[in-house]
Amino acid sequence: MGDLGDHGASRSGPLPGDAADADVEWAQYVAWADREAAAGRVPEPEPWVLDEWEPWDFGPGDPDLAPGSPDLAEVEPAGPVPAGPKPMFAGDGAGDVMPPSPFLAALTEQAAGDVAGLTDAELVGVLRASRRQVAREQCKQVLAAAEFGRRRRAAFEGARARGVPAGCAPGGFPGEELAIELVITRAEAGHLIDDAADLTSRLPKTLAAMAAGLVDAGKAGWITFYTRSLSPADAALADEILAAAAPELRTEQLARKADALEKKLNPEGARARRERAKRDGQRVEARREASGNASLAGRELEVADVLASKAYLDAIAARLRADGIPGSLDRLRALALTDLTQGRNPLDRITPAPAQPASAPPSSPSSSRPAPPSPGHAGPAPVPALVNLIVPAGTLLGLSAAPAQAGGWGLLDRDETRTLVPAAAAHPATRWCLTVTGPDGTAIAHGCARGPRPRLLDNLQPQPPPGQAAQLTELLLRLNITLTPVTRGTCDHAHAEDSYTPSRKLRHLVRARTATCDAPGCQSPAVNADLDHTVPWPAGPTDQCNLAPRCRTHHRAKQAPDWTVEQIAPGVTRWTLPSGRTHVTTPTTYDSRLHRRLAPGLFRARGRASSLTYSFGVAGAQPLAFALWARGFARSAVLNAQIRRRGAG
Repeated sequence: MGDLGDHGASRSGPLPGDAADADVEWAQYVAWADREAAAGRVPEPEPWVLDEWEPWDFGPGDPDLAPGSPDLAEVEPAGPVPAGPKPMFAGDGAGDVMPPSPFLAALTEQAAGDVAGLTDAELVGVLRASRRQVAREQCKQVLAAAEFGRRRRAAFEGARARGVPAGCAPGGFPGEELAIELVITRAEAGHLIDDAADLTSRLPKTLAAMAAGLVDAGKAGWITFYTRSLSPADAALADEILAAAAPELRTEQLARKADALEKKLNPEGARARRERAKRDGQRVEARREASGNASLAGRELEVADVLASKAYLDAIAARLRADGIPGSLDRLRALALTDLTQGRNPLDRITPAPAQPASAPPSSPSSSRPAPPSPGHAGPAPVPALVNLIVPAGTLLGLSAAPAQAGGWGLLDRDETRTLVPAAAAHPATRWCLTVTGPDGTAIAHGCARGPRPRLLDNLQPQPPPGQAAQLTELLLRLNITLTPVTRGTCDHAHAEDSYTPSRKLRHLVRARTATCDAPGCQSPAVNADLDHTVPWPAGPTDQCNLAPRCRTHHRAKQAPDWTVEQIAPGVTRWTLPSGRTHVTTPTTYDSRLHRRLAPGLFRARGRASSLTYSFGVAGAQPLAFALWARGFARSAVLNAQIRRRGAG
């Protein structure tokens, strides 16, 4: 393991306060003071000793403290930072070049308390100093993560050496454990552990630069990535080169330099990594943009294929532009991509010019080309619902602007929702289900409609408040659903089944209750997760009290001997990790408060709303939320409708 205090020199020359003997006059003064003290005479300090306080000293009130003292963490600057010809964080000030330390942290805290009083140069100095402190703190994380990974690896390898199968050995899920504790993704936790192992064992120069505040975790991550395939000797050479260059390079510049260095030192290793990524990671990826739009990308493709596809899209975009389709070339490339991936020909958007009348001269207006169609004229093709889609009824019916939520995609605005839902409804494979949520926003009942409902939303136009409840009631009556209670609190085993595999109805109830994997922090959709028996079957029943959705990774982690998972109530799960720390997860909470505020008319429903068939009793005057699920091929899209039901259940 590396030592935070042993990171080598961060720059040439001694640091302030570390080279007293190099000052001849100071050495002479100290020798004189020692002689006076030995003779019993206490010399009076010279005026300059008090007046010219150096910025790296700890003030006249703390004469016994110096950088490196064990009590350094408790030190606060004694009074305001002294003003002088060299401001603390100006370009030539001590704070602008001081290595990270508790004292520098105290100075930046003090400076941040009065940023309005700093010059531009001092503001930049505070920013630079804070970044050095961050790099130092990241170095501490590296050391802790490396030791964490070492312990888990030792436990796992020790168990394997004793003949324990890999799936039953302790220490096999360090990334999953750290992801839960740090509230990060499993990929981020895995990178943290792997990078820490490399930095502490193979890359001492880079680790020292982190401790000195010169290299942050982002840059160190790229150095570890591109040196992982190198031999120890080549890794040491690359470490020296890259650690020296890193402080003056942006992160992407350093990544390119590290990539080039790997290709020079180990071209076979770089090629093997590329082929492995192409074999194991090739995919089409769809994700949400921060703006609320989406992106579609092919990942880990052949370079030649990507260049050819890009050239093809360029050619189509140029043709569309030449024929008058409005938009930038980038916009037209995106248009061609979406057309081609939905089975449409983008060139069909080009409207041919009408035949010119014989009597009209060439310059006649009748010979002009009609306006081309808008690039967005074609709506999405009908598709079965393939993601969980939670939509407030007010948004669906045009009564509210509350955002919808599409599984792992994120939020959808009103216009996106009203475009997507009819497209899902139009597909014959889509099936609709209904979930009711209680005052706390958790599911209390669920049911499904029989057969497709392609015209479910026909003639449901926005209504003023007096007609909103009737409009929603009409939507629900078209579904003709009988609801089944979702077990809450004490389990009555009312829906227990005799087989290991749960029925479709039971699967729906569990997934309506818990919409994602129930491991702490995991957001894998329940529809894609295993329905796991918390207590293994047949000792544990197949019912709502024992089943929970768990992604395949957390399902396997739960079976490891150093993990303990208990379902202490239906949908309430306690996870005890190998470290002994515990985390409790609860059923999904749908955000009914926002929907009630944005569509209040839906919460004054009476009469026909209460005529829906319930297979359970609900106390009067309880705010409920109705969620409609569009299901296709065992996947779901949820439409969340909000009403307030009054009267007897």
